[in-house]
Amino acid sequence: MPLSAFFEDQVDEIRGFLEDPGRVLQIIQVDSELRVILLKMLAGLDEEDEFPHLLIGHDGRFSDPVQWFADLQNALEAELSRHATDLTAVGIDAADPAKDPSHRGPWPFLLRAEHFVDSLPDSTGSLAFVIEPEQVDDPAGFVRSIEFLSEKVRCRWLKFIVLDERLAPRLTELASSHERVGVQTFWCSPQELQTRLDAMLAVQGTSASPEARRVRSMAAAAAFANKDYPKALALQQGLLNDAHAGGTPAEQAMAAYGLGNTLLAAGQAEAAAETFMQACQLCSAHDLNELAPMAYTNLGVSLHRLGDFDQAFTALRVGSTFYRAQGNLPGEAFVCDNLALIYQELGRAADAEKVWRYALGRYEGITNPAMADVREAGKADVLAKLERLGADSAT
Repeated sequence: MPLSAFFEDQVDEIRGFLEDPGRVLQIIQVDSELRVILLKMLAGLDEEDEFPHLLIGHDGRFSDPVQWFADLQNALEAELSRHATDLTAVGIDAADPAKDPSHRGPWPFLLRAEHFVDSLPDSTGSLAFVIEPEQVDDPAGFVRSIEFLSEKVRCRWLKFIVLDERLAPRLTELASSHERVGVQTFWCSPQELQTRLDAMLAVQGTSASPEARRVRSMAAAAAFANKDYPKALALQQGLLNDAHAGGTPAEQAMAAYGLGNTLLAAGQAEAAAETFMQACQLCSAHDLNELAPMAYTNLGVSLHRLGDFDQAFTALRVGSTFYRAQGNLPGEAFVCDNLALIYQELGRAADAEKVWRYALGRYEGITNPAMADVREAGKADVLAKLERLGADSAT
């Protein structure tokens, strides 16, 4: 089934970039509410049997260029390790060549990636990194790092797709000054997007093809964004069933997490807790450490709403530990806010104040200019709660 015009145009632009030996970098400008839909579209493309390209996602925090490039190389090594048997079977040596000690900074990653891509057969398409950092502490350093890639990559089939904010883009100047850089805008009004996805769902029926799963996943995300929870729940339950039938543990955990979020938003806390528990168990069993803090945190929120304070404390503390280990200040502050609310409900005002002041410190530690709104909104919220807590304690 052909994609409707919007998605067809977007996919055609991405395919064109991946098949163009003259381009290295594709910037996709997207709004926050459509970002999940774009990522699901890219993930669905990667699942298609006829899609010859290799996509590696990287959403790690950008603190400094050296560490970020090291993290990119770790992501590449993890992917090569995961597919080592298949690569060996087709005669591809994915072993890391001897390192030149003179190379520093970004060069070890770049040389390693180019060495691997050059070893692939001609029938293989591009290797593309999909870059979407969860946090950028050094905006200027991030732009310089992306510019380095646009200028220094010499392998024709090593490419980078970078997501940028449509309304506050970081990479506008880079896109206008480098001929090997392309830009596309992933935007459609929520109403039009929902209409197009509904039409595609009607044609698909119950097909289990990768394209059908991709469309159902995007439709679920759009329904959730539009607060059409019954539709989102039906679609996400189907996706979870498909994942249990033949998906990887990571796919199962993500599907359970997505369904749990919608159940929680729809006010079905008990069902949400059961579903988040599935996601947490999968994260624990398969070391899915990127998803784990979000799954445990939302499990804690669900249990809190059910009045199960002891279990909520346990889940939230696990989530906080993961966020702290990742250096994710907004995530850790959010968890602490929920812990303080529980203390307040239990009448333990001193403990609530202590935890809220810790959360306030977490928000104050956010230095990324792009997250200034998050920092200020978080601080204002916590300060208001501390003021109300003091007033309540005084009475």
